[in-house]
Amino acid sequence: MTGIRSRTVPDLLAEAFTAQRAGDLPKAERLYKAVLQQDPRNTDAFQLLGLIAKAVGKLEVAADLMQRSLSINPRQPHVQNNLGNVLVDLGRAEEALSHYGTAIRLRPDYSEAKLNLCRALCQTGHMQEAEQGLRDLLQDNPQDRGAAVELGILLTRAHRLDEAEAVYRSILENAGATVHPLHNLGLVLKLKGNYTEAIACYRRALTLNSSAKEIWLNLGNALSGIDEYEEAISAYRETLRLDPFDRDAHANLNGLLWRTGAHGELLHSYEAARQVAADNPAVLEMIAEAKATYGRLQEALEELETAIRLAPTDANIIRTLGYVLLRLGRPAEALGHFEAGLKENASEIPLLRGAAETALQLGQSSVALTYLQKVIDIVPDDQKALSLLGPAWRQMDSQKELWINDYDHLIGVIDLASPADFPDIHTFNEALLRDLARVHETQHEPVDQTLRNGTQSSDALFGRLNEPSVPILLLEEMIRAAVRDFISSLPDDHTHPFLRRKSPSVAFSGSWSSRLRDEGYHTDHIHPEGWISGCYYVDVPDCCRDKTARQGWIKFGSPVLGEAMQQPFRRAVQPVPGRLVLFPSYFWHGTIPFRSQQTRTTIAFDAVPDMTGPKQNSPA
Repeated sequence: MTGIRSRTVPDLLAEAFTAQRAGDLPKAERLYKAVLQQDPRNTDAFQLLGLIAKAVGKLEVAADLMQRSLSINPRQPHVQNNLGNVLVDLGRAEEALSHYGTAIRLRPDYSEAKLNLCRALCQTGHMQEAEQGLRDLLQDNPQDRGAAVELGILLTRAHRLDEAEAVYRSILENAGATVHPLHNLGLVLKLKGNYTEAIACYRRALTLNSSAKEIWLNLGNALSGIDEYEEAISAYRETLRLDPFDRDAHANLNGLLWRTGAHGELLHSYEAARQVAADNPAVLEMIAEAKATYGRLQEALEELETAIRLAPTDANIIRTLGYVLLRLGRPAEALGHFEAGLKENASEIPLLRGAAETALQLGQSSVALTYLQKVIDIVPDDQKALSLLGPAWRQMDSQKELWINDYDHLIGVIDLASPADFPDIHTFNEALLRDLARVHETQHEPVDQTLRNGTQSSDALFGRLNEPSVPILLLEEMIRAAVRDFISSLPDDHTHPFLRRKSPSVAFSGSWSSRLRDEGYHTDHIHPEGWISGCYYVDVPDCCRDKTARQGWIKFGSPVLGEAMQQPFRRAVQPVPGRLVLFPSYFWHGTIPFRSQQTRTTIAFDAVPDMTGPKQNSPA
């Protein structure tokens, strides 16, 4: 660029900014660097270089450049706001809060920074502050669609679905049909069980923007939820046409191909992604995770060995590599990778959990507890971390195991009475079985679930508004009342990770039906998305009556943590038609296999408190 050194800083900045707006980022970058050669403390050049770095995905570089601009002049509200955005993208939303706050103090009418602050508050769990901030924005400007959409997102996350629906319908009424409110309304309607109208919202949104991959993905999910498998597969394929690297679309597509018996097409979508980006380590990790899911562990390891050479500090690659090595029976190598990853990513929850689980498999309980405490310090209600505390204390022969896993008092066994419209529980269960028949039409169990030799429904059973099943609706209310009574019978204990979350009401975060056949069982597992979980028995084979063999019984307290952690179960409960078993979601539980030509059909669920109790970390 001839004569660049002879030009003035204002001229260089003007030309650089024009190039940046036109999308010529290399030219803009060269010009901004020329500005800094003449004026090493030019705040505009630093922060605009930061925006270029953000645009090309170099987030750490972007943050550094913006911080250098602010170190020269901190009274730049737009730079404070932009730095906050970069920090959020880096997963450092808590740190971003102060920058948004500074931007607003410097410019009290800065509505963009106020909206970004509310988003960050929501991400960091400060829901009440976020909601108040959004409502303040809407009071100042009722036409602020961005604030209204964010309020709808917040209300959805809080499971206040009626309020969220009202927000999105108001936006559509006032501003006409627009893509994001339509899509988000579809999400709310699906969560409320109104699949028919949710699908209509997605299809209408696609008429406005047919290239929005997230709409195709959620359309596929909704279609799968009403067993329209062929259309769901088509929607997932369209998602991947728009974005060959969408992890959820790959997983959902292949999961559906597996369940419907189309095994000849299994994992083909991942190979198509590889053709687009053969040397992309993130793509290799995604392929490896899929191969591991379908039991192709050695192939997965080969993919990961290539990926980690390309990106040795990538947390996702290290996490997947560690767990593949664990499944291959190589825990010492796995722990080495987890610990190396934590040197670069000290607060990465999956790596901390992986290091804890691996240490347990190696018999290093005190090491595992150190990692678990770090997880709980960051996420006090992390069910996966809580599930590992009991096995660690049990390995150390500590009484704390039976404090956190009080199998005698924290497991509820309730034999439900039949609803008023049914003469007995047997007749009621027969009606349930008839309505459940359609959700058990697939050929295979979900590959990523714990069920073996059987089938499992693909979407929520409770709360469906379109074509509702009367028996399932009745059961939902029966279970809700039983859960409420069980919770009220529990003691108050704000030091206990389960009891401190007692709430007078719960919201279902998941509900499904499982049907086991001959030699069927559930592998030992936990429910990471719940607080309290339960299982209702619709029908059970006759062999479950044998109280000595205990075939088909649900068992508690036997974690799946490698050969070194083979701990016998602490309690088993007999399945009986009409029986409901409740337990903390972090309890390890599974099924003792059974031999019978009769089926074992259950409806299970996870629930979370509507209002959480005081937040206190559980001691490790």
